[in-house]
Amino acid sequence: MTDKLISILLTILFISLLSLIFVGIDIPFPTTIIMLLLLTNAITAFFSIFVQRAIIERYNNSFVTNKNDVLSLIYKYTTLAFYGLNHAVQSVLSLIPWIINKFLALLFFFVLLINWWILLIMYNE
Repeated sequence: MTDKLISILLTILFISLLSLIFVGIDIPFPTTIIMLLLLTNAITAFFSIFVQRAIIERYNNSFVTNKNDVLSLIYKYTTLAFYGLNHAVQSVLSLIPWIINKFLALLFFFVLLINWWILLIMYNE
């Protein structure tokens, strides 16, 4: 098996085990992964409202790496899972004027948070 395949499998295992924290609030297992990814992207989106360029640079520095050992690839794939959605949106938002940028960044944060709350309410009625 190659280093990339091992890294992807270990990343999936890590994210799956980390997402089990939501099982305690009666969320079924596969949905816990979605809840974890939505929550981490929402937290990053909140910080992106204030320090957008720093968040984009942090993602770029974490994701773009020349190292191909297993631990570096696990970090790279975990970064993609936890911050990928936010990075894609913030990269586009950074190209538009400041006021519209901040308004849409705030709106994106609330959309992620609302999606997280919808899943929480759906399983905890």
